[in-house]
Amino acid sequence: MPHAASEFAVMGVDFGGTKTDIALADSHGTILLRERLDTRTDLGPDHILGRTAETVRRLEQAAREGHGLPVTGWAAVCPGIIRADGIQLTPNLPGWETLALSARLASEFGVPEVRVGNDVRAAALAELRFGALRGIDTGIYVSLGTGIAAALIVGGQVIAGAHQAAGEIGYMNPGGAPVGAVAAGHAPLEELVAGRGLGQRASALLGEPVTSAELFRRNDPRAQEFVRHSLETLAMALANLAVFVDPARIVIGGGMMAAADVILPALTEMVTSATAFPPEFRAAHFLEDASLHGAVALALNTETTTPPN
Repeated sequence: MPHAASEFAVMGVDFGGTKTDIALADSHGTILLRERLDTRTDLGPDHILGRTAETVRRLEQAAREGHGLPVTGWAAVCPGIIRADGIQLTPNLPGWETLALSARLASEFGVPEVRVGNDVRAAALAELRFGALRGIDTGIYVSLGTGIAAALIVGGQVIAGAHQAAGEIGYMNPGGAPVGAVAAGHAPLEELVAGRGLGQRASALLGEPVTSAELFRRNDPRAQEFVRHSLETLAMALANLAVFVDPARIVIGGGMMAAADVILPALTEMVTSATAFPPEFRAAHFLEDASLHGAVALALNTETTTPPN
């Protein structure tokens, strides 16, 4: 059914190492149509960029003919530090290190501008605009999955930082790692508390393969003590972050929130005990497809940010 003439549509793209999601959304952020492509990193960036452009054009036609909506905004998100001339710290997208993503997508789509952003900060923008951070002036969004990253909200805006790297808390050193750990290629906090590292360390401790999802459901004392200690490490990192930022609310998203019934109460109790002005904790509104909703929010965002050279 056609929408009111005053409305419009936007296009959001979420590039990942294994899949790429593309969404057509209306002016309220509601996803109308979506498609998923295999990223096929083995074929290089040209392959997925070309297929994405084909899909975008098809969805634009569907917007006009099926919904009576003109597409007026385009945005794309991906992991890493996105700069005008390339993307850093994105090992799951090989060949993107020298890719000028915004300019290239604008050319592929045949449009004046495609806004681009980091996937976690975009997810935070979606929470700020539509979800668990709505109405929050100062807050923190944490994506807790295979890896860990955060986004800082100050003055009702998601902060990118001088190097587009604000919130890369996986590189925090919670103590115990050498001073040069990051320079040596390690992400100390991520290796201790995020999904991949948790699973690896728990498997070594318990003497059998175990995923992070399985770990939170184990009843044996060694597993439960391991989970408690890991959550303490995460809680102390968040407490230290809260001391600097003084957030009203910390929102946790990501795949590990399948165990929200364990994670949220523990973090709330521990961070409350460790801070003078404890923040509220909430689960993210977008526990699935957070980055795709973030791309939509970025396309709807009225402020345009050009990555630095």
